[in-house]
Amino acid sequence: MPHRDRGLKATLVRTARFRCGAETLVCVWRDGDWHAVPAAPGHDREAMLAALADPTTALATARPLEPAAELQPLMPYLPARDVFCLGKNYRAHAEEFSRFSGDAQAVPGAPVVFTKSRWALCGPRDNLVVAPPLAAALDYEVELAVVIGLGGGEISAETALDHVAGYSVLNDTTARDLQRLHTQWFLSKSLPKATPWGPVVVTPDELEPFAEREICSVVNGELRQHARLGQMIFSVQEAIASISRVLPLQPGDLVAMGTPSGVGVGFDPPRFLAAGDNVVCRIEGIGELNNSVVVRGRPPEGGYH
Repeated sequence: MPHRDRGLKATLVRTARFRCGAETLVCVWRDGDWHAVPAAPGHDREAMLAALADPTTALATARPLEPAAELQPLMPYLPARDVFCLGKNYRAHAEEFSRFSGDAQAVPGAPVVFTKSRWALCGPRDNLVVAPPLAAALDYEVELAVVIGLGGGEISAETALDHVAGYSVLNDTTARDLQRLHTQWFLSKSLPKATPWGPVVVTPDELEPFAEREICSVVNGELRQHARLGQMIFSVQEAIASISRVLPLQPGDLVAMGTPSGVGVGFDPPRFLAAGDNVVCRIEGIGELNNSVVVRGRPPEGGYH
């Protein structure tokens, strides 16, 4: 099913969240610069979803920042629930992954849906801090992240895009040794503060033509993954319909749409991430994540931003 033009509001908007001194700001892009929108303390997620739902009001009420303001990019928000993820959603990746997993069926006949702990999420420029016992087979996976704006259950594929507030970029960092050991993927995908997302959320209109947008990852300057969003096996519409058929979606939920071929485990021998490696994940029309791997003792409890 093609990504159809919904004839949405003509106002395009991109939103982001920053630390500015002691403040945390929800911002919209206007006139070549970031402007802060009103946000009650502790309600950044609600402020961002409101800006995506009503860009005209967000742009009208946004205030300019000081010219010398230093903005530290943060993840757009912390979802209230764990992240929904699709596995094996690009044909070439499904085939390369089957060589690792031994799956008899390389290309799935229905969406493969699993979850990742929300506490795995971190910011678009954060270091990926991994404890030594969990860093032996660390892999990268660039993915499109779908931000749900309008919740609901039993959503049809035909109306699914009406429930999308925007799109972002996510690196579905995975411990491949844990993935093989436990078979079920939750633990291998949930390393604390090792799954960056952002740097912005864009309204669906801004990503058109959707199918032609490039998605790629670069490790230490080397292009590893490259595809177009139109090459996904199951569309955003199909993913939303499949998930909501069982579990109603809620505003602010994230759906990660799967990764193209070229992940570390797909090489012979595998090319996993090591301490000091730099990973850039990029989607045309949205922006890029830029993160480096740090292997050390576990981070302290809390401190998630």
